[in-house]
Amino acid sequence: MDRGFASMARGLYLSAQRFPDKPALIEIDRITLTYVQLLDGCERLAHHLAARGVQKGDHVAILSENSIEHIVALYAVAILGAVSIALDPKWTPYETQRAINLFDCRILIIDKALEAKGAPLVPGTPPLGVVTYEKHPHSLPLIEDLARDVRISPLADVKDHDICTIILTSGTTGVPKGVMRSHRNVEIGCMNGVMGKGQTETSRELAVVPIFYGSGRGSVIGQIFLGATVYIMPSFDVERCADIIHREAITAIALAPTICRRLLQLPGLERFDFSSIRSLRKAGSPFPAGMAQEVMSRITPNIYQGYASTETGSVTLLRPHEQLTKHGSSGILEWGVEAEIVDSEGHPVPAGGEGEICVRGPNVCEGYYRNPDEEARAFRGGWFRTGDLGRFDGDGHLYIIGRIKDTIKTGSINVSPREIETQILCMPQIEDVAVVGVPDPEWGEAVKAFIVLREGQSCGEADVLAHCRSHLAGYKIPKSVAFVEEIERNGLGKVTAEFKMRARG
Repeated sequence: MDRGFASMARGLYLSAQRFPDKPALIEIDRITLTYVQLLDGCERLAHHLAARGVQKGDHVAILSENSIEHIVALYAVAILGAVSIALDPKWTPYETQRAINLFDCRILIIDKALEAKGAPLVPGTPPLGVVTYEKHPHSLPLIEDLARDVRISPLADVKDHDICTIILTSGTTGVPKGVMRSHRNVEIGCMNGVMGKGQTETSRELAVVPIFYGSGRGSVIGQIFLGATVYIMPSFDVERCADIIHREAITAIALAPTICRRLLQLPGLERFDFSSIRSLRKAGSPFPAGMAQEVMSRITPNIYQGYASTETGSVTLLRPHEQLTKHGSSGILEWGVEAEIVDSEGHPVPAGGEGEICVRGPNVCEGYYRNPDEEARAFRGGWFRTGDLGRFDGDGHLYIIGRIKDTIKTGSINVSPREIETQILCMPQIEDVAVVGVPDPEWGEAVKAFIVLREGQSCGEADVLAHCRSHLAGYKIPKSVAFVEEIERNGLGKVTAEFKMRARG
C-alpha cells in the first residue's frame, strides 16, 4: 500500500484495516458491502481496467446514477492513478458525447439503463472502450463477475499533486470547463466536509445529492475516510427520504434548499423522528430567508452552511449556533483555506470592504484541463479568482454579495446562459436571444429566455422549449420565454446591465 499511499483511495484502505466487517455502503433495498468487500470490489475493477489497458493518467468517464457501482468505479480509477470524469445522467446524448470528446476519455463505465446517453453522435468520434454493467436487485455483477488477474498490479505510484478527477462546470463560452482536482485536493476537501460537524466512525450518512456532483461525491468519500456507513438513495423521493432518516437513525445528510423545501412541505412531517441528525449540510445555494429557521425548528437545529465552488471545494463554514446570529453569512474559513477580497485591479481592499473573493490553499484545484485562457484569467499569483463578490465582517465571517461570472444558479446547479443561447439561436426564426436568471421562490433563480424574432417569422414558447429539450438537460431548459422587440447590447455586443436588471424584475 505504500506506493499508493498518496492516493484518494488511502482512506478506503485505512478504513478496511480498521473496520473490515463494518457496513461501508448500503444501497437502499438492494445490497450492503462491508469495508473489506468494498475494497475487494474496487481492486477487482481496477485489475479489470488495467487488463483493458488503462494506465496512470488515463481519463475514465463514469455515467451512473447514485449506486454502489458508481462509488466502486471512482475508487478503482483512483487506485490505478487514472483520472475519473463523472458525467451527468440528465444530459442529452449530445452533451454526453461532447464531454467524452473534450476531455479525451479513453474508456467509459456506464449503467446499461443509461446506454443510449453514451451513443456516439458526433462525427469523427474516436473509438472508446466501454464497460457496461447492469444493476441487479441483490448482486453486483460489475465486480462479482470479475476475477483478479494476479499478473497485473494496479496500485499506482500516486503523488499528492497527480490529478485524481476532472469535474465539469459551466464555462463563459458555454462549453464545460474541466476542473482538475488532485488527490490532495480531494482528500483535504472531503475531510473538511466532515470535520467539525459532529461526524465520527459511528456516523450514518444518507447520500441524497447526486454523486456526479463534487458535493455528493465529497460526502461519500469523507465518510469513508472516517470509517462511517453511507446509505445510498438511487433517486430522490421526499417521503422515502424522511422514512429512511427515521428508520435508520441517519446522523448526516446534505440537502439543497429545493429538497429541503419539499421535505418541509411533506404532509405529516411530524410523524418522522429526525433527532438522530447531527449534521444537515446545505448543498448548493444558500437557504432563503426564513428557511434556515424553519429547518432548525422542524427537522434539526444542527445546520451547517458554507461557501464553496467546484474549483475550491469548501471555503467557509457557518455553524449551527450562528445560523440566526450571523444570518446571511457564509461562515468562517475552513481549515487550511486562505481568502482575501480584492478590487477590480486585483489589490486587497481594506477590512470590511467589498470586492472579488480570491482563495488559495491545498483545497484549490490544479487548473482547467486544456483551457489556458480560462486558467490565465482565473488563477493569478497563486490565488484563484472566484468571480464572486463578497466582504468579511470584523469577526472573520464571509458575506456573499453577488457574482461577477455570468452564470445562473438554478436549484443549486450552475448553468451557462451562453450555452442555452447558442442552442436557441440555431432556430431559424430567431434573430437574437438573451438568457437571464430571474428570482424564483423554488429554484433561487429560474432560467428565462428573452427572444427577438426575425422579421416575418413566427414562433411560440412551446416551439422554443421543444427545441431546447432535444439538445439540453432538463435543468438548462428555460422555465419561461418572453418575446421582445430588442435586446440592449453595448459596443462589445454584450447584453447591458440595465437590460438584465429589468429582466430580473
